[in-house]
Amino acid sequence: MSSQPYLFVYGTLKSGFENPYAQQLRREATLLGRARIPGRLYRVGSFPGMRPPRDPKDLITGELYELHQPSKTLAVLDEWEEDYDRELHPATLEDGKQFSAWVYVYRQNLPEDRHIASGEWQ
Repeated sequence: MSSQPYLFVYGTLKSGFENPYAQQLRREATLLGRARIPGRLYRVGSFPGMRPPRDPKDLITGELYELHQPSKTLAVLDEWEEDYDRELHPATLEDGKQFSAWVYVYRQNLPEDRHIASGEWQ
């Protein structure tokens, strides 16, 4: 199940973050570029959570990585992302190329006052 080599990240795993998991991802993957994925972004404390889209305009902006050793990297990230389910979703790079990519989807519904309308976590 983990052999799919692409991972879409939208929060603290993005390249601008310095936590150990983001650093490990940069060592074990190649950043393909900024990308978008259908979904709704929410604040979950000090980090974001993706939920399914409600409208075709619901898009999340993040980054797409190609994992060098998908099973190894995803096993570590799965433990860290314990409140999330890893699912395959279509991710589109800025140049229009589309990939089937893993993404971590928050398990629980969140109140609408936590919705991040821009779809981008800073």
